[in-house]
Amino acid sequence: MGKSEPGDTAELSDPLRGAAADLFGMKYLFPYQRLVITNILGAAAASGIPVNWPENRNNQISPGGQENSREDSDEGGDRQNLGRQIVILPTGAGKSLCFQLPAMLLGGPTLVIYPILSLMADQQRRLEERGFSPVTLRGGQSAEERDQIREKVVSGKSRFIIANPEVLLVPKVLAMLESWGIVHIVIDEAHCVSEWGESFRPSYLEIGKIIDAAKTNLITAFTATASDPVLEKINSYIFGGNGAHRIIGNPNRINIHYAARGAVLRDMAVRDSILAHPRPAIVFCSSRPGTERLARYLREQLRDREIRFYHAGLDREEKAAVEQWFFANKNAILVSTCAYGMGVDKPDIRTVIHRDCPPTVEAYLQESGRAGRDGLPSEAILIWGPDDRAAAERIGKEADRRRFEALLTYARNIGACRREQLLSLLNYTGAGESPEDSCCDVCGKTASPELREIKSILGFFRRNRRWYTVKEAAEVLAGMDTVQWEKEEIRTALGYCLRSGLLKQGKGPFWKGKISPAERVNPSGHLQY
Repeated sequence: MGKSEPGDTAELSDPLRGAAADLFGMKYLFPYQRLVITNILGAAAASGIPVNWPENRNNQISPGGQENSREDSDEGGDRQNLGRQIVILPTGAGKSLCFQLPAMLLGGPTLVIYPILSLMADQQRRLEERGFSPVTLRGGQSAEERDQIREKVVSGKSRFIIANPEVLLVPKVLAMLESWGIVHIVIDEAHCVSEWGESFRPSYLEIGKIIDAAKTNLITAFTATASDPVLEKINSYIFGGNGAHRIIGNPNRINIHYAARGAVLRDMAVRDSILAHPRPAIVFCSSRPGTERLARYLREQLRDREIRFYHAGLDREEKAAVEQWFFANKNAILVSTCAYGMGVDKPDIRTVIHRDCPPTVEAYLQESGRAGRDGLPSEAILIWGPDDRAAAERIGKEADRRRFEALLTYARNIGACRREQLLSLLNYTGAGESPEDSCCDVCGKTASPELREIKSILGFFRRNRRWYTVKEAAEVLAGMDTVQWEKEEIRTALGYCLRSGLLKQGKGPFWKGKISPAERVNPSGHLQY
């Protein structure tokens, strides 16, 4: 489908497309964007909310819209739910336009709820760059600042209110919402209801209170990826279990090449992956201390200062400085928790590496989807290791453990295309378009089910059976030009091989402590039974 040139007469007969061109300079709308926007505008008109088209577009569209796109809806096409939508769009699919364009046409402000401050700041920056005047509610604002925000909203100077659940649930803020005349509530990254709401962000379970206080029927929940259990919780906590239209965009990002690497030494695996793949890059870690430690390790190993860390424990000024540095830097490596991974729009990230396995496939696709938002070829690499099993055992809820283990299975499975595995885990049954080449390491026949260190370690001890103790082997291996390991890393890898039975230590007087391969280990590192 071709894009129109400036002045294309198609815009005159397609006011939605024309409004996108007038207000945002967008000459083309994807079918799923058109459907989401038309549902919002149609529901608004049906509820008596004015829809104010640009002057040259007036009276060119009916209140209910003109779209005939198909949707996947559990509730059917009843008008009651027309403005209640769960929208599943892949990262980089133009999600923001789905609520920004209606916000400029509706006769009242739009409230957009985000999970993290960096994403709120990113949205405000992008809106201001387009010439709009959003307001942001955040903790720590004075009464005077809140009065100024209220004046901008009530007077119509600002059509966008940006906030997170916690600040909206403050009693004074909650009491003000109805008087602000909010006509549309948008919940971005709605899967947080499931992933965070029942643990450390209980405010997500009370979004219904915010919706009730604002007294609006136009509610749109956006997420990049969601399986059936997550969608059920979104429906329960945001829509009160009353159902919502479900609009599904294709979650398949064909410009991303997927790979998984098994490693005992995860930091070293990250280092080698960075050396082998293009920048800018993000490396996701599961903990704040982990980001700081890995950033130091990479700076030392790569002798590179273009490496920084980011997590929610940084203060506002530190976060802003890192965000600005990363956004403008073509050679940057950012080591981060998921605090950065949600929606901050840097289009040219070429490589996303997960040092630690995320808790769910939704989280993995959300974070790996930071790569290649400009549509150019990009990489997504998941590091897995023997300690993942222990991590799974520490997960209390069985359902959560199953979701984590499903992603571990994906990482180890080299019998099926990674892209198809990910789509299957999402219960996605649409046409799975795959790139002709550079799909994944399985399709490219470079995938391995083995831990990357094992083959070389076993090979060394087959050539040097009963010659070295752990300490002696670490000294020898660390001194070899072909092995770029630190002594402590070698000792860690040898410890794993001994504990798992791949290596054994002699016990006799002549061979005490000397290492050799276990008798039942084949050349690829598997125990034979």
